[in-house]
Amino acid sequence: MDAISLGIGVTIAVVLLIVIVIAFVVTRLFRKVEQGKALIISKTKKVDVTFTGAVVLPVLHKAETMDISVKKIEIHRAGREGLICQDNIRADIQITFFVRVNKTVEDVIKVAQAIGTERASDRVAIQEFFAAKFSEALKTVGKQLDFVDLYTK
Repeated sequence: MDAISLGIGVTIAVVLLIVIVIAFVVTRLFRKVEQGKALIISKTKKVDVTFTGAVVLPVLHKAETMDISVKKIEIHRAGREGLICQDNIRADIQITFFVRVNKTVEDVIKVAQAIGTERASDRVAIQEFFAAKFSEALKTVGKQLDFVDLYTK
């Protein structure tokens, strides 16, 4: 009976050691994601996006974190850069836009592929990226409104 109980004891010890090693490896490889961020994991054949956390295998996966929270973009147009209204009056304006990435897997992947995770997370890069587009939109709207309408609306 001693040989059988010794064999069972060794088996239990080996199984327990394997469970402890697996638990240790999973806790070391698990990457948690903060609120307002997304974890993009590039695997060999597909891309996964998670908003909570996932296990990332160092050799097989590449993981990047992207900030998807609201970012503020301010546009100042004054003096010679001022907005010209429909009645040819130049208006000095300051407008603030708030942009963010929708919290869906498809939208996060689109933004990551279009501009990259680092640029999407950097407020200055976002400002540079959208400033020209928003300025053109302001010019279009400004040309449709008189100065008084622009001021009141």
